[in-house]
Amino acid sequence: MGRDISQLHPRLQQKIAELKQLCANEGLPLGIGECFRSVAEQNALYAQGRTEPGEIITNAPGSSYSSQHQWGIAFDFYKNVVGHAYDDIAFFNRVGALGKSIGLGWGGDWTSPVDKPHLYLPDWGDTPTLLKQKYGTFDAFKATWTAGGGSQGGETGGGGGQTSSKYSFMAPKVQYGNTGVPVLLLQEILLPRRYYRGGLDRSFGDQTLQAVKSYQSDRKGGAGEVDGIVGSKTWSDLLGLPKENGRFVPEVVKKGSKNASSLLVQEILYSRGFYTGNIDWSFGDETEAAVIAYQKSRNGGAGPVDGIVGRKCWADMIAL
Repeated sequence: MGRDISQLHPRLQQKIAELKQLCANEGLPLGIGECFRSVAEQNALYAQGRTEPGEIITNAPGSSYSSQHQWGIAFDFYKNVVGHAYDDIAFFNRVGALGKSIGLGWGGDWTSPVDKPHLYLPDWGDTPTLLKQKYGTFDAFKATWTAGGGSQGGETGGGGGQTSSKYSFMAPKVQYGNTGVPVLLLQEILLPRRYYRGGLDRSFGDQTLQAVKSYQSDRKGGAGEVDGIVGSKTWSDLLGLPKENGRFVPEVVKKGSKNASSLLVQEILYSRGFYTGNIDWSFGDETEAAVIAYQKSRNGGAGPVDGIVGRKCWADMIAL
């Protein structure tokens, strides 16, 4: 099993750097453990406690590609001291909390198994199911890391001057019980529209279900059936964005823009506490100020601090 951070998703590499700094600020001796796992390595772990000595530590055989480690979106950590590397519960709870504060998912929140030394990118939920459905293989997924589109850490270019290469994303079907970034985007849209009253918890629970059904009912067929399932028709109605090859393509927007892309910027930034103005489709002074505040908060992750929502800024905000 490797500890080579460079084998991980580029955005996760950035998150690890952020986490290291946060831990250093608090005097927490963070060590980075297992990162990417091959099929053979995952099979060896799966055999432990079954056909090989030891305790069972994973429910995912390598051939199933059901471990987040096999997709380069997770890593394990430990207390970097001599001895007692894994028995300080307070250490793992604190590092887990710090990881969550910068947008990572934590295995300590799982119930079966509880995995406190595990942090991951939560964009695709708590399991690799969506990755398997969308990409099929790790190699196909990895190819997107530098090809653009989706949650890509390898994208280049900032907010301005990006009209030749727009950001695009697919919005997968989500329904009751799902978690992850697609659910977060759904909640961020329905919150300012007064359908959703809960927290931005990335979890499609009872409140999100009721919000979706209410929205679908009000749209009188325009958003599909009133079934609480957010499929292609509901997403299209919610977003109002143009599509190319089945992918939504938000426009590059800046002060003076007035379109569905401007509306989406306002809704997302309203839900995240950056925007307090009217949700009115019009990209004015308040929207520009909110975008600038968001870009500053992302420390370069959303492109230059210029108030323009271009490819990199969209990719950071939506991350699908």
